[in-house]
This record gives sequence, structure tokens and C-alpha cells, in this order.
Amino acid sequence: MNNTTVYQKVFDIHDQVMGMIRSMKIPPYPAHYKKFFDKLFLEIADAELRKDQQDSEQKVVSSSKDDMTKYLDIAKRSVMSFTESHADIASVAQEQQTYIDTVPVDTLENYKIFSEGLSALNKNLSEELDKAQSKINDLTIDLQEALSSLSTDPLTKVGNAKGFMDDMESVIEAGQSKKLSMVLIMIDVDNFKYINEEHGHLAGDKILYFLAQTVKTMIRTVDKIYRYGGEEFAVLLSRCDETQAFSIADKLRAKIEQSKLLYSGQSVYVTISVGVTIHQMGDTFDTILDRADKALFCAKKSNKNCTVLLDC
Repeated sequence: MNNTTVYQKVFDIHDQVMGMIRSMKIPPYPAHYKKFFDKLFLEIADAELRKDQQDSEQKVVSSSKDDMTKYLDIAKRSVMSFTESHADIASVAQEQQTYIDTVPVDTLENYKIFSEGLSALNKNLSEELDKAQSKINDLTIDLQEALSSLSTDPLTKVGNAKGFMDDMESVIEAGQSKKLSMVLIMIDVDNFKYINEEHGHLAGDKILYFLAQTVKTMIRTVDKIYRYGGEEFAVLLSRCDETQAFSIADKLRAKIEQSKLLYSGQSVYVTISVGVTIHQMGDTFDTILDRADKALFCAKKSNKNCTVLLDC
């Protein structure tokens, strides 16, 4: 089964699932979506599609295992290197102690020899300390990169769904007793299925990367963007009020609309629909995401390529 056939069959199931969820007026949270998708998939998927799903899931599991193995390997090397470095330091320190205990300093000449020898040992100790610190610095960087990769989307190089949910946990906890000046923006690429069919999946991947990096350059370093799933992105803005939120979100929409994208010599017209909501005191992950999703749904229903803010 070729990739185009797989893509079409899976999207047909996706479209039916979304239709069912909309008709039943159920919020499309990942857990709700998965429940309906899995049920429908079992009912209509053929043997080839089931095999492709198993292969895809195995790749995801293998990738996750690779990430964790990489992190654990770096952590193991950190401990070993730290131990080795400190063994070298301890060895030089022991040499110093032995030298101090055994070298006589009863004459001026002996004192001079003792001072020169101790100075040389101090120099060796300083060099070993520098080496140890250098190793610690290098391994700290490796560990930070490994940890970052666990919450980074490999295609777009921005945060992934795990990173989004992890960061939202702290927001939800801090906002239980007060309203926060935090804004959630949900972005969905308009007509993405058509773009993939018309220009190919590689073009679609490049558009997702372009979108993610464009948004990243337009927001502050304290703000964050995540690829939430497929062609959908989440943006968290801190220290932002309602007026600023809509203005920023619509600037992102306008920037994408005005971008002149080319792929294989062909012009690709890309627009996005944007849903915006403001944090409310006592929000849970579900309540704030539900408002953002409803705002995004309204934007999609309003002929797309527009921004909708829903603050209650």
C-alpha cells in the first residue's frame, strides 16, 4: 500500500470521526477523539491499513525508546566521568599529603625544594580541577539537549504535545486561586489535506516547519509554541491581556497569509485559522483547551483564515 493510499484512508476515518464528534457536540479532546477513532478504525480498516498502523506505532515506540536510551546513556557517562575526574583529583591530593608528611624542611635549601615541589603539585591539582569542571560542563550540556529532545517535535523543532502539557501543568497549578495574564492560542493550517494532495507530503512538512519557525520568531522568548498534533499548533503567551492577545494572534495569521511560499517552482498559498482564549481563575487543562478549541472551530466555520477570541 503506497503512502498516498494510506493517507487517504486514514483521513477518511478522521473525517468521519470529526463528523461524529461534531454531531454529538462532544469536545474533541485527545481522549475523546482516540475513543471514536479506535472504534471506527476497528470497524472499517482493512488488513493492509491495520498492518500499516502497527508499523507506525512501532516506529513511535522505537523512537521514544531511542530518546530515553540516549538520555540514560548520557546520564551514565556523567556519573562515570564525574567519578573518574574526582579520582584523579584525589590522587593528586594524596600526593600532596604524602609530600607534606615526608619531605624535611629543616634547612633553607630543603625548604626551597619543598616549596617548589608543593607548587608543582598544586599546579597539577588545579589542572585536574579544570579538567573535571570542563567534563561536567560538557556533560551538563549533553543532558540538557537530551532532555530537550524528549519535549521537542522532530519535524518543526518546536515543543511537542508532551512539552505543551508539561508546561500547562504549572500554569493550571498557579491559576487555581487567581486569574493569570496568560493566553492560549490554537492554530490550524487551512486546507492542509488539499495542500498535501496537490503538492505532496514533503511540501506539507516544509509548510509546517515554516509556520512553526515563523511564529517562533514573532513571539517573545518567554512565550512558547508547540506542535500539538498534525497541522495544529498551540502558543502560550505570558504577561498578555485580551487586547494584546487578539492583536498578536491576528498578526501571526496575517504574516502567514502574506508569505509567498514556493515549492518545486509552484506557488503554495497558505492560511491559518486561529482560536484565542484568556486564562480564567480555576481553569483546568480541559476548560482552557475547550475554549481555545471552540474559538478555533468558530474561525474554521467563518470561512477560515480568521482569528476568533473567546474569553469566557
